[in-house]
Amino acid sequence: MKRIIYLFAIATLLTFISGCEEDKNEPLFKDSQPPSKISNPQVENLPGAAVISYTLPTDEDLLYVKAEYTLSNGVKAEAKSSNFLSSLRVEGFGNTEERSVILYAVDRSENVSDPVEVKVNPELPDVHAVNNTIEMVPDFGGVQFRWTNENNAPLAFMIFATDSTGKLSEVQTVYSAITDGQFTIRGYDPVETEFAMVVRDRWDNYSEMSTITVTPLFEEELDKNKFNKIVLDNDQDWSAWEGRYEFSYDGDPNTFNHTWAGTGWPQYWTVDLGVTARLSRFILQQRQTFFYRHGNLRLFDVWGSKDEPAQDGSLENWYPLRVAAPPYYNGCVSIRPSEQGGTADEDQEHFENGDEFSFTLDDPEIRYIRIVVNETWGLTGFSHFGEITFFGQVVEL
Repeated sequence: MKRIIYLFAIATLLTFISGCEEDKNEPLFKDSQPPSKISNPQVENLPGAAVISYTLPTDEDLLYVKAEYTLSNGVKAEAKSSNFLSSLRVEGFGNTEERSVILYAVDRSENVSDPVEVKVNPELPDVHAVNNTIEMVPDFGGVQFRWTNENNAPLAFMIFATDSTGKLSEVQTVYSAITDGQFTIRGYDPVETEFAMVVRDRWDNYSEMSTITVTPLFEEELDKNKFNKIVLDNDQDWSAWEGRYEFSYDGDPNTFNHTWAGTGWPQYWTVDLGVTARLSRFILQQRQTFFYRHGNLRLFDVWGSKDEPAQDGSLENWYPLRVAAPPYYNGCVSIRPSEQGGTADEDQEHFENGDEFSFTLDDPEIRYIRIVVNETWGLTGFSHFGEITFFGQVVEL
């Protein structure tokens, strides 16, 4: 008998809990009375967007306020804001034309208030503002695009180039929200080629096309088999622990060099490229097992020389290719895209591809390179990196 009573109690409790689960998202009391409408709307216009503030109705069962509007491309859009806030944001406009936004108050029974129409006048959308800053300059093997994205808007940069038929076709899309963006499209022969860029945002608003016709400069990757180790008097030992000096140019970013801790700052690394070249750029990849940390290089300078350097390690006869110290102010800074408005995916992609630094067409021919490390990501007493790759035009073997 006790067992029967116990089972009946359990069944009753489960039925009660089940009923609660089914009804937990439903309002306790339903009605058909719509809430009062919002009042006193105020508009703050923003690039491609607007923030509308208002006075909420006093209905106790108010749930949220919603806005309905149409984007520049005709797509219907909606925005919502809870009853704990007195403003909402409408966005995605592709131009500065006046737009109508309809606001409704909605209660817990999903009753909708009378509409309130508000006019907004978006400022110039980021997709067009950023496009207006685009610069295109001839570069080794292609063309370099530069732009400024002051609001760190997540944008797609669509790059075009003339194909074998002479028509412009899309060759790559770069996604970025970095303030000062830069990208170079390479791999083109030194023949006259038309390049172009179009900016797109996440609402499929497009900028006008920016174009340039240039003849890319010839470029090739320097042969690392010709590189030679040089150790000057004040250079550090870059073969500490499991690191090896030569691992920095063995073609494998998963191997690395490494200095001993406590050997002082700055730290120097010197290499003979084995040829004399007009250098266009170089890529330095971090040690892959330490993500933007440890002894990976963050601030460093690059010096170059055509003549064999003095053994004492003096920089007196070296040329400042990328140097931060006055009066040059052009040192190398390893970046993490997310610290400049980028995304975690950009962080990972950049880490794997490495930091790329360009040289100028005014720089002299170079055979010897000297890197001066001033700071690591982990503020360590040692330095390391995975791989370094140089590009340019060989002028003397």
